[in-house]
Amino acid sequence: MNQNEQNFMKLEKGVRRLAAAYKDIIKEKKTLEEEIEALNKKLSVMQSEALTMKSDNDRLKVASALLGDENHRRLMKTRVNRLIKELDVCISQVKIHKK
Repeated sequence: MNQNEQNFMKLEKGVRRLAAAYKDIIKEKKTLEEEIEALNKKLSVMQSEALTMKSDNDRLKVASALLGDENHRRLMKTRVNRLIKELDVCISQVKIHKK
Protein backbone atom coordinates (compact mmCIF):
# COMPACT_ATOMS: atom_id res chain seq x y z
CA MET A 1 0.00 0.00 0.00
CA ASN A 2 1.33 3.41 -0.82
CA GLN A 3 1.22 6.46 1.40
CA ASN A 4 -1.91 7.94 -0.26
CA GLU A 5 -3.92 4.76 0.30
CA GLN A 6 -2.89 4.66 3.95
CA ASN A 7 -3.86 8.29 4.42
CA PHE A 8 -7.19 7.65 2.71
CA MET A 9 -7.85 4.65 4.98
CA LYS A 10 -7.04 6.73 8.08
CA LEU A 11 -9.30 9.51 6.83
CA GLU A 12 -12.13 7.07 6.12
CA LYS A 13 -11.77 5.54 9.59
CA GLY A 14 -11.86 8.99 11.16
CA VAL A 15 -14.98 9.94 9.20
CA ARG A 16 -16.72 6.74 10.28
CA ARG A 17 -15.83 7.40 13.95
CA LEU A 18 -17.03 10.96 13.58
CA ALA A 19 -20.33 9.82 12.01
CA ALA A 20 -20.85 7.26 14.80
CA ALA A 21 -20.12 9.90 17.45
CA TYR A 22 -22.56 12.27 15.75
CA LYS A 23 -25.30 9.62 15.81
CA ASP A 24 -24.63 8.98 19.49
CA ILE A 25 -24.86 12.68 20.25
CA ILE A 26 -28.16 12.96 18.36
CA LYS A 27 -29.59 10.05 20.38
CA GLU A 28 -28.37 11.57 23.64
CA LYS A 29 -29.84 14.95 22.68
CA LYS A 30 -33.23 13.37 22.00
CA THR A 31 -33.11 11.51 25.32
CA LEU A 32 -32.22 14.70 27.19
CA GLU A 33 -35.00 16.66 25.46
CA GLU A 34 -37.51 14.00 26.51
CA GLU A 35 -36.17 14.12 30.05
CA ILE A 36 -36.47 17.92 30.09
CA GLU A 37 -40.07 17.69 28.89
CA ALA A 38 -40.92 15.13 31.57
CA LEU A 39 -39.26 17.23 34.26
CA ASN A 40 -41.11 20.37 33.11
CA LYS A 41 -44.42 18.50 33.36
CA LYS A 42 -43.48 17.23 36.81
CA LEU A 43 -42.49 20.75 37.88
CA SER A 44 -45.81 22.12 36.68
CA VAL A 45 -47.72 19.49 38.63
CA MET A 46 -45.65 20.11 41.76
CA GLN A 47 -46.15 23.87 41.51
CA SER A 48 -49.89 23.34 41.21
CA GLU A 49 -49.85 21.03 44.22
CA ALA A 50 -47.83 23.58 46.19
CA LEU A 51 -50.37 26.32 45.43
CA THR A 52 -53.21 24.02 46.46
CA MET A 53 -51.43 23.12 49.69
CA LYS A 54 -50.72 26.78 50.48
CA SER A 55 -54.37 27.63 49.92
CA ASP A 56 -55.46 24.73 52.10
CA ASN A 57 -53.00 25.79 54.78
CA ASP A 58 -54.35 29.35 54.74
CA ARG A 59 -57.91 28.06 55.05
CA LEU A 60 -56.92 25.84 57.96
CA LYS A 61 -55.31 28.78 59.73
CA VAL A 62 -58.47 30.84 59.30
CA ALA A 63 -60.66 27.98 60.50
CA SER A 64 -58.37 27.43 63.46
CA ALA A 65 -58.54 31.12 64.33
CA LEU A 66 -62.33 31.09 64.07
CA LEU A 67 -62.45 28.15 66.45
CA GLY A 68 -60.51 30.13 69.01
CA ASP A 69 -56.97 28.88 68.64
CA GLU A 70 -54.78 31.44 70.42
CA ASN A 71 -51.91 31.05 67.98
CA HIS A 72 -54.02 32.09 65.01
CA ARG A 73 -56.25 34.66 66.69
CA ARG A 74 -53.79 37.48 65.98
CA LEU A 75 -53.54 36.37 62.35
CA MET A 76 -57.30 36.46 61.98
CA LYS A 77 -57.53 39.86 63.63
CA THR A 78 -54.97 41.37 61.26
CA ARG A 79 -56.67 39.77 58.28
CA VAL A 80 -60.06 41.14 59.29
CA ASN A 81 -58.56 44.59 59.91
CA ARG A 82 -56.94 44.52 56.46
CA LEU A 83 -60.25 43.57 54.85
CA ILE A 84 -62.04 46.36 56.70
CA LYS A 85 -59.46 48.89 55.46
CA GLU A 86 -59.89 47.62 51.89
CA LEU A 87 -63.67 47.97 52.23
CA ASP A 88 -63.30 51.51 53.56
CA VAL A 89 -61.15 52.43 50.57
CA CYS A 90 -63.69 50.92 48.18
CA ILE A 91 -66.57 52.73 49.85
CA SER A 92 -64.76 56.07 49.69
CA GLN A 93 -64.00 55.51 46.00
CA VAL A 94 -67.64 54.73 45.29
CA LYS A 95 -68.70 57.91 47.13
CA ILE A 96 -66.25 59.97 45.07
CA HIS A 97 -67.48 58.50 41.79
CA LYS A 98 -71.14 59.12 42.69
CA LYS A 99 -70.56 62.87 43.06
